[in-house]
Amino acid sequence: MAKGHDKHRAHQAALAALGRGLARRCRSCCELCGEGGSLRVYELPGGPAEPEEGWAVMLCGRCGEVHTGARRHDAEGLRFLETAIWSEVQPAQIAAVRITRGLAEAGVEWARDCLDGLYLDEAIEALL
Repeated sequence: MAKGHDKHRAHQAALAALGRGLARRCRSCCELCGEGGSLRVYELPGGPAEPEEGWAVMLCGRCGEVHTGARRHDAEGLRFLETAIWSEVQPAQIAAVRITRGLAEAGVEWARDCLDGLYLDEAIEALL
């Protein structure tokens, strides 16, 4: 049990160490909605075992809860995703597209329309 706990703590420390570089990348604003304030590093599912900047995003509390599925979606309150899916920052774009696809599957019309007009590079599509 202690071994697993130590491994988890080491992983969390490595994730936190990415914070400075990610804060610079996002200019201390949420990479999905653009809000400033308290931000946290979140990993994208499907990434490598060790945390990397290319598989992490800086998100505010609300976006973090939406990203992890801990918060139910207020579809109208997530319309900032219409812009976020065009992000030039690959991890932010991946997170935005994944959330938008979930909304589209739930029948949110603006999310379906948004995805209809989206072109993704093959490399990014493969990561989704």
